[in-house]
Amino acid sequence: MKKIVALLLSMLLVFSLAACSGGTSSSSDSGSSEPSAQSSEPSVQTSEAPASEAPSDSEMPEETTEPTVETGGILIAYFSWSGNTERMAQMIQAETGGDLFEIAPAIPYTDDYNELLDIAQQEQADDARPAPASRVENWDRYDVVFVGYPDWWSDAPMLIYSFLEDYNWEGKTLVPFCTSGGSGFGRSLNKLPGSASGAMILEGLHVSGSRVEGAGQDIADWIGGLNLD
Repeated sequence: MKKIVALLLSMLLVFSLAACSGGTSSSSDSGSSEPSAQSSEPSVQTSEAPASEAPSDSEMPEETTEPTVETGGILIAYFSWSGNTERMAQMIQAETGGDLFEIAPAIPYTDDYNELLDIAQQEQADDARPAPASRVENWDRYDVVFVGYPDWWSDAPMLIYSFLEDYNWEGKTLVPFCTSGGSGFGRSLNKLPGSASGAMILEGLHVSGSRVEGAGQDIADWIGGLNLD
């Protein structure tokens, strides 16, 4: 009888243990259910502001003003019959930023080349001083004056000497330039000091009329060597 009771107790103990084991497994299953809808990925933060967002007043950069370059101290005065000297003057202006002034005769020269040669030769023989059509305004504001002309009969046109002798050159710098068919400045460089008394005369540049358009680098190098700054 005791054996039967012991056997029953043993069987009851086994069933009790089985029931406990089943409860633990269910608890474990419920713990492994699907995670909640919350994402585990960290949110992404960016340092860039939206394109439509304008910076505040404190963030606005300060406005800067470009310095003004004064170019009034340079004058490029020229006489041109065919247009070559005028083109050279324009190229000098592009390099220096100076002001252009055309030395035009009060009585225009003829457009006929052969007739012009006769007129130019006669003016030289007479040591004439043809009157310019206009004068330079505010002459005193210019420290450097480029003076350009074509070569006529190995000299400057007499109109150039009229221009030079109309002004006070004391304290000014004169820079000659010339175009021609190949004869260069001729006698003009020796005559400039007498008509522009008191001027400091710097090295000039002669360019053949047929190659003015291609002389940009020569002009730039020449001006750079004058040390006008």
